[in-house]
Amino acid sequence: MTTAQISDAPTTSEENTSDSSPDGLVDILQQMKENTDGDEVTLEDTLDSLNSRSFGPLLLVPAIMAVSPIGAIPGMSIVTGCVLMLIAVQMIFSSGRPWLPQRLLDFSFSRDTLTKGIDKTLPWAKWLAGFTDSRLQTITHSPFHYVIAAIIAFLALLFIPLAFLPFAVAIPGTAIALFASGMTVRDGVLVILGFVVSCAAIGVAIYAWPF
Repeated sequence: MTTAQISDAPTTSEENTSDSSPDGLVDILQQMKENTDGDEVTLEDTLDSLNSRSFGPLLLVPAIMAVSPIGAIPGMSIVTGCVLMLIAVQMIFSSGRPWLPQRLLDFSFSRDTLTKGIDKTLPWAKWLAGFTDSRLQTITHSPFHYVIAAIIAFLALLFIPLAFLPFAVAIPGTAIALFASGMTVRDGVLVILGFVVSCAAIGVAIYAWPF
């Protein structure tokens, strides 16, 4: 994928809510595990494993990687923060395919670390799935998705300074994961929870600054 684009066909903001997306967080985790192979995987491999053109799942993958044990990989917080920020900005301004620099997509790590992180995250994902439903769907897509994208971009920017504090990235990462999950399964309650956790993430950043 020399063009460093993470989908195969042009999309619009409305198409990003298509039925081609994975069914939810559990489905995304299982696809990441089942559709990757080899000893080493790249960020591009994990995104391609979804076979999805929707922004929700594409945002959810790096968010999961940031808050799960996978985030302990050196440099992962910085990479996932940059990826999330770029995708979120394109969600606001672009009606085409999300694009990422090939250098970010080529970031590689052990697949064993990926699968172990997924295995530890799956029980939490299944627990959360029991509380999700199609609620308040209006706030999960246009025009509200512009506000969500702007907040995600800001939270992703916080990854860079917070990466130097132990486990601090988990708070904005969780907020982004809630936003992305809500967009994926059309659950506005998850989006509202994302707003709540976002406030906590901003509070932590203000309190910890300048570390």
